[in-house]
Formats: sequence, C-alpha cells, structure tokens
Amino acid sequence: MESILKTEYSDQFDLERKHRIEVSYYKYGPARENFGSGRVDALATAELCIEAFKKDYNTEHLVDAANYLMFRYKYPMPGEFFQPTDSKNSVGTVGTPINFEKEI
Repeated sequence: MESILKTEYSDQFDLERKHRIEVSYYKYGPARENFGSGRVDALATAELCIEAFKKDYNTEHLVDAANYLMFRYKYPMPGEFFQPTDSKNSVGTVGTPINFEKEI
C-alpha cells in the first residue's frame, strides 16, 4: 500500500487543503454552520473553483475545489448519501486509462 501511495497520492495536496481549512475557519466561520445549514452551496462553489482553474491554471483552485467537495461530503444535503459502486455503475473516465489499453 505504501509503495502505491508514494506515486499515486499527494500528501502536499492534503497539507495545502488543511492550511486553507484553518484560514477559512477564521475568515468565513465554522464549516458546519456554513455548509451544514445550506448557507453556502459547496458543490456550486467547487464548480466555480474548477472554472477558475480552467481559465488561469492556478492549481490552488483545485485545492479549494477539493475542500468544497469534502464539505459537501461531510455535510450532505437532504437525500444525498454515500453508496459504493462497482465498475458497471461507475461514471467512467474521459480518455483511455493505461490498463484499458492492455485489455485490447
């Protein structure tokens, strides 16, 4: 597992996310009040961050988007749920993953 995570995961990304969470707590207030109550739309805000990244390529926007998505996961809106899916129900990918080429 550790050897996979060494190349497939970014601890720096998590560190950047955590730093921004700390700053945001003081700037905007507690996440549980902003997102848990629906005062701030985490999903729509994440989409704004992704659109900003597409314009200026500043990867900080991706860190921010990840935080907003995490807030949506942590504070789901009514009717939202987590349910693992198999490959049959996956949304798939845009592009061809390397392992899919091996199957051809």
